[in-house]
Amino acid sequence: MSRPRNTEIQANWQLARALRRRNPDWNDGTVHAERTRVIHQVTAGSGAGMEPDILIDPPFRQPVIVETEFAPASTVDKDATARLGTSPQSGGTGIEGVLSVILPERLRTGDFETIEGASFRYATHYLDTGGNGKRWPTGRAWLEGGVDDLADAIEYLSISERQLALGTEVLERVVREASYRLRQRASDRTLEGIARTLRQEPGQETERMAAAICVSAFVFHAAIEGKAGIPPLPLKSPVSKLSLLKAWEEILKVNYAIFGIACDVVAHMPREIASWVMDLVVDAIPELTKLGATTYHDLTGRMFQTLIADRKFLATFYTLPQSACFLAELAVDRLGMDWADNVAIEDLRIADFACGTGALLSATQRGIYRRHRRAGGDDKLLHQAMMERVLVGLDIMPSATHLTCSMLSSTHPALAYGESRIHTVPYGIYGGRTHIGALDFLDSEHSFSLFATGESLGGRGAGRRSEHSVTIKDRSCDLVIMNPPFTRPTNHEAHHANVPVPSFAGFNTSHEEQAAMQRKLRRARSTFGSGHAGLASNFLDLAHRKLKDGGVLAAVLPFAFVRGKAWERTRETLAECYGDIHVTSIANSGGTTRAFSADTGMAECLVVATKRPEAGYSTSYSNLAVRPSTLLQAAVEARSAKQRAVIGDIRDAGAAGVRSNSVIEAVRDLAEGSLRLPRQSRAISLPIVCLGLVAERGLVDRDINGGPTDRHKTGRPQGPFVVRSIHSGEVPTYPILWAHSANRERSFMVQPDCCGE
Repeated sequence: MSRPRNTEIQANWQLARALRRRNPDWNDGTVHAERTRVIHQVTAGSGAGMEPDILIDPPFRQPVIVETEFAPASTVDKDATARLGTSPQSGGTGIEGVLSVILPERLRTGDFETIEGASFRYATHYLDTGGNGKRWPTGRAWLEGGVDDLADAIEYLSISERQLALGTEVLERVVREASYRLRQRASDRTLEGIARTLRQEPGQETERMAAAICVSAFVFHAAIEGKAGIPPLPLKSPVSKLSLLKAWEEILKVNYAIFGIACDVVAHMPREIASWVMDLVVDAIPELTKLGATTYHDLTGRMFQTLIADRKFLATFYTLPQSACFLAELAVDRLGMDWADNVAIEDLRIADFACGTGALLSATQRGIYRRHRRAGGDDKLLHQAMMERVLVGLDIMPSATHLTCSMLSSTHPALAYGESRIHTVPYGIYGGRTHIGALDFLDSEHSFSLFATGESLGGRGAGRRSEHSVTIKDRSCDLVIMNPPFTRPTNHEAHHANVPVPSFAGFNTSHEEQAAMQRKLRRARSTFGSGHAGLASNFLDLAHRKLKDGGVLAAVLPFAFVRGKAWERTRETLAECYGDIHVTSIANSGGTTRAFSADTGMAECLVVATKRPEAGYSTSYSNLAVRPSTLLQAAVEARSAKQRAVIGDIRDAGAAGVRSNSVIEAVRDLAEGSLRLPRQSRAISLPIVCLGLVAERGLVDRDINGGPTDRHKTGRPQGPFVVRSIHSGEVPTYPILWAHSANRERSFMVQPDCCGE
């Protein structure tokens, strides 16, 4: 006798029940399966067929619909697309994310208890920044995964890309207009006072930063308004400077010392100017609230990338949220935690010694919280310990640490915590002592925070000042994740010609200060560091010193790391001290398209490794065709990165930057004297030798190309050739490869571009 077949309705009930176990905010009141009247029929049409299979509608999040169908599922994508733009009966924002899921056949005929081990095919549908419906993966491709993967996709879809883009535009407009008002009315004395508070030079970028900090404080205030001890947001124009400062000082007594810098900035403004500037910000709050800015604090974070001053010298480039998510997923996976164990998670120590805008720490925090939820935990119960003990962030800019702390706090803005471990560290010469930012920790485990004044961010009842030193013990960190500055101590580049030590030229340091800072760095014991590689290699030294055995290193580095001569020592040290090294790069052309940061304009790679006392572990290389464009895509790509990786050796370039694995295999066969062509059953013997065995390195270019004018100008003998372009139809007697062209040189055969006479 055959078993009764389960219906799609029954499958949806069971799937909804399984999803409720994946998030403490998903319960019977927020996850609805096969229910009528949960979306407005005026937008969805009429009839029961327009009701969603599953609706996930928790507070403070974008609602998401899940549409399911048993294979072959010929209409599930169509049904999912039809849900975009509908509105839930609960009110709030409309549906901008839908998940289409193909139910496995085993759920039709088997026991529903097997749903926990079932494998689903699924795709996401969402509105892009222009409000157009998109599907990912594109075409007819599908992702595969279990209930945890479906829960991940739902959480990522609950952040609206369209609203983030709209909110960012509003924030940028408000910051620009507010900074203009400040610059138009404020005296030089006021602007200089604000600049001193932010440890920046007076100017347009500093004024924008001041405005952005105030806007950020207003948005965060709107998010926590109504909580215990939080005074109402002053929304009545004109805004009283005294009332605003009083409200923020009251909040500081409760928690949220991120308001400290905002208070300091406003305090420098005369009463009339403060009101004129803040009125503009207040007028934008309703619009930002409507767009979700009071819930999605990533909005304020993403715009800070354009506002941080001293960008070239300090190289404080902004890590894109998608790139941060990718690297954090690779790193957090290595921690080997029981994610249901609150105590074990709270014992972790995770540091970013160049935290910048906080993108990497924030992505790491969210990755840990998500895994804890999947294990049945409530990340709200972790938040206080995470903020007070687990997450460590250092930077030389007060504005950067302000942003980092606000981003980390925003995951649960209503939850109080004590003093955080996000600190502004001194940079330059203060009180007769030379400071080199976080790199001070190379010499000592102790460093005073914020230019030896002890200011730090965070703190329930701690106010804005705390007199103590920051301590980060050697071998204490489980994970160090960072996007370190790339600047070098040399001044070979034209734009650094008048700067003695560009790597220490931030904040308008004097020549004497730059030299003293460089001397201090040279005195530090170095394992990875190389002056030619730049400060990034010194930050790897710092990470190595602070990581415990078995700890995880995760970093954004220049692509030169995998090939460059200057990075040879770093690669050798990594091979000696670390195992399971994984390098991810983007196999594309140009610099910008191969970057993981927002505006470096240079090729980069992501490196993850585990600190081990033994040597001999292999390196794996994975290459992306393009940089992930969404957070979900980044998380999915990170999960599959190891599966598609190619084994190599960190001491050479390996497979870095090569898109096709078949090309890698062909090159390896060639190195062994064998050429394997597609669709050929037999390999061709093709002996390969190093060029040095058949030829010697010749003259440099200036000794090849010459003429009478060269002898007259330089006094050197003229070269044997005059190098010129090849005439049409000419077969050169002396063909020359003269002009470097990366695009042309990606081919095995390269035609000459010049000839010699």
